[in-house]
Amino acid sequence: MAVNIRPVRTRLGRHRFVDLPFRLFKQDPNWVPPLRISVLDRISPKYPANDHQDTALWMAYRDGKPVGRIGACVDQKFNEFQDLSWAWVGFFECADDQEAASALFDTACRWANAKGVEECVGPGSFTTNDECGLLVDGFEHPPMILTPQNPPYYEHLWVDAGWEQAMDLWGWSIDKQAATLSDRQRRALERVKARGDIELRSMRMDDFNAEVDRFFEVYHSAWARNWGFAPMSQAEIRHLAKNLKQILDPDLALIAEKEGKPVGVALVLPDANEPMRRVRSGRLLPTGWWTLLRGVKRTSGVRVFALGVQAERQSRAMGPLLYAELLDRASRKDHITRAEASWILATNTAMNRAIESAGCERYKTWRMYRRKALPV
Repeated sequence: MAVNIRPVRTRLGRHRFVDLPFRLFKQDPNWVPPLRISVLDRISPKYPANDHQDTALWMAYRDGKPVGRIGACVDQKFNEFQDLSWAWVGFFECADDQEAASALFDTACRWANAKGVEECVGPGSFTTNDECGLLVDGFEHPPMILTPQNPPYYEHLWVDAGWEQAMDLWGWSIDKQAATLSDRQRRALERVKARGDIELRSMRMDDFNAEVDRFFEVYHSAWARNWGFAPMSQAEIRHLAKNLKQILDPDLALIAEKEGKPVGVALVLPDANEPMRRVRSGRLLPTGWWTLLRGVKRTSGVRVFALGVQAERQSRAMGPLLYAELLDRASRKDHITRAEASWILATNTAMNRAIESAGCERYKTWRMYRRKALPV
């Protein structure tokens, strides 16, 4: 039978949308189930980003059975900030069925054209502030928290449907025992310490909202020039921070200050995917919440989620200062045995060289694709 593409518009439809990967991959022991409530939250009409994003969802059916899904998003704030005309295509999951995948892609790209945009970019669910990129290298390594996981055949589904490479995102493996600073980084670090004008401290959880404001003040300055950077509204920032607070280790959330003002930040997250592997239903009830709560505080893996310095204060010294402090703190936590730094743009030569010279190994690649929006 032919593939049938249906829009998702109701609460029941969104639950079916979230359920699809559980149908496709539940027998795969290496698949890490997402937390259903988190996915439902992101595609909810009440999600804070909807004040500047227009989104749509679809599912593909063959012989009455769901075989694929996709979402699309036009982010007006992003397009205005970057002076681009993009639609983001994400939440893609599909059986190894090229006809179904192509029908989903065409539907999303036609919707984008009807919204007046010129180009589609993905996978991004829905922007670079969310999970993005298609894993194309490093399948043997389990996915870390908030990083995409997909079977290898997804690459041919995208490429054979006419998508072209737009950007690669790299993941670096950090060996806690072997990672160190290069001689050049150490000299820069010693100069910063000698000046004594930079204070490094943990995030203050008793002043959490104000700390979040300080963190994102640096975040927007440090990343604004990056490919794909999507500015967030205050409501989005608060929403993201509220979710991350549940798993945050304040020892591994750093703020660098100069004269009392934030100039650098670093955030390392425990790999919540470790306990989620045991929550095969993706549901918190009846016992999933306990498995997740108990496991997230003692994970063996962590992910360097963000590390940046205000644009006007960027130098060779601030990065090593934050990195060295993170290494020192992580080394004192015996349960941490592995770490990942991701995503790093493949074009960010300075950052990638610094990470490599610190003894890290590039071990994963996620790819972003582009394709012209299709006329209706």
